[in-house]
Amino acid sequence: MAQLTATTGTPSRSPLEIAVDRIWRFFCSVRAAVAEIAFLALLVLIGTLRGSDVPQWMANAWPALQPLVDRWYDFDVFSSAIFAATLAVIAVAIAICTINRAPGIWQTISSPRIRTSPGYIRNAEVNAVYSTATTPGQLQENIEAVLRQKRYRFITEQVGDQIHFYADKNRWSKLGTYPFHLALILLLVGGIVSSMWGFRDVEFAVAEGETRQVGHGTDLSVELVRFTDTYMATGDASQYRSDVVIYDGGEQVKSGEITVNNPMSAGVATFYQASFGISADMVVTDANGVELYNQPLEMGFFNLRVNPDAPAGLIRLPALNKQIVVVGPDTNRSNQPELDTLGLENGQVWVQVTPIDGPMSEDAIDRAVIDQGSSTDIGGLNITFERESRFTVLQVAYNPGIPIFIIAAIMMVGGLAVTFYFPLRRIRGIIQESAEGGTLMMTPLAKRDWGGKREFFALVDNADKRLGTKGDVKRPDDEGNWHDTTDGESR
Repeated sequence: MAQLTATTGTPSRSPLEIAVDRIWRFFCSVRAAVAEIAFLALLVLIGTLRGSDVPQWMANAWPALQPLVDRWYDFDVFSSAIFAATLAVIAVAIAICTINRAPGIWQTISSPRIRTSPGYIRNAEVNAVYSTATTPGQLQENIEAVLRQKRYRFITEQVGDQIHFYADKNRWSKLGTYPFHLALILLLVGGIVSSMWGFRDVEFAVAEGETRQVGHGTDLSVELVRFTDTYMATGDASQYRSDVVIYDGGEQVKSGEITVNNPMSAGVATFYQASFGISADMVVTDANGVELYNQPLEMGFFNLRVNPDAPAGLIRLPALNKQIVVVGPDTNRSNQPELDTLGLENGQVWVQVTPIDGPMSEDAIDRAVIDQGSSTDIGGLNITFERESRFTVLQVAYNPGIPIFIIAAIMMVGGLAVTFYFPLRRIRGIIQESAEGGTLMMTPLAKRDWGGKREFFALVDNADKRLGTKGDVKRPDDEGNWHDTTDGESR
């Protein structure tokens, strides 16, 4: 005789379902969220301190940390893959948590629970009870009229001989959480876009009359039309200004002046005035007269060891395996004059031609001093120093995440405005027959919402007038104690 064996328990799930469930639970976990945010905060701290003297202070205090500090300064956290990945994980977590809340929010909007219990209402922090001579049906009509006058939705359900009701207004404001959370996701996406494709060039030099490409994969270029500087009696610069034209793909998109406190923005790029310097307009040709170089050379980005206080520039000619060092006059001869070994006068430059690769013997090095407007043959090249000019140094901040941040800001403010200015108000109540006629009891769902309680008290005042009787209301007195307004006894 065959025997039947009954088994109980949940049906077996596929490995894919189990994996998806575990991933979903991970992203919904509060502990995981705390760990993700803490790790992000640590990365932000590391990236922020990188731009300060704190790491070097640590290395000075504990010399063993110097190799780690050197790597710290070399590591750009905000452009790293680990920073972008952390932002992506948090964005996914916010998205999944928001989706996880959707069924409950939609149920509150479309199909709220109506049933309640007398005990729940009596034990609530705030409530109102009315005993009237009217029938339950008339009592329902009156309280419904009071609530609808204040734009409340009114829903009822018959439970035995009781009429349970649920009233709410601004129910659609619950959806305000979605633009807010979407804004958080967009902020993180904007951070990822900025870290991966944004950049900051802190030494973008452009000489007067020159147009220079910004680079970094952009089609932007900057033309310095004119540079103007003014000085105080002490010799310090009081103001310096760059008149520039910004091009994108060869088309002019912006023009104007940039000062220290007045940057210029063109799309997602912002240009800041950083400093300025002296440039030398140089022309270099080979022995056959073929032009190899003809543009301003920015001076001062490095200094020659033999004349450390003099600004220097470098022209590289890889096709000829040669480089030209150009040194200008000492900018501060009164400070350690013994360091001015070249002794150049204004309107002169010192040039040195050396191989880029290969032995640096004295026979392979050619040197000469060139006056402004003159040229000389040196190292198989003809070098002309046309004139001295100036260049500006700009900081270029390129942030392609700006449009995303703007959209996120609008959505965040909009979501918060909907939530705060149109708060969800909810009331539950029971109407039932009594010996005198009908009884009404109701309470707001506003446990930690004083605004909701205050609105409920205003509704109670309107109900008093409509019903022609004063309700028994549990509410606070001036000292914050809760009591019935009808008898004054504490509850």
